[in-house]
Amino acid sequence: MKEHIITASELATLMNTSDDYQLVDVRIAEKHHAFNIGGTWIPMEELPTRLNELSRNKLIVTYCTSGNRSMHALLYLLNQGFTKIKSLDGGMTAWKEWQATG
Repeated sequence: MKEHIITASELATLMNTSDDYQLVDVRIAEKHHAFNIGGTWIPMEELPTRLNELSRNKLIVTYCTSGNRSMHALLYLLNQGFTKIKSLDGGMTAWKEWQATG
């Protein structure tokens, strides 16, 4: 499963060097609106009905607050036939910590 994990540092590099990816925030509205790093906002419970909004040709990076919900989203998408997908390790918590030390 390590091949499906991306660190905050790796994601920052990806965001600065490529546009061949799609960020997907799977958190609830309150958390998304409080702080996000962009991308497509698809709450976890809406994922099954919004698969058409996701690219099968780009790397999809799911993120949430701690990494738990985004890992569930990743597993769901793998089961739906998506192959290019990663989950932000530690979620927005790790992203904020990385920014603070970065």
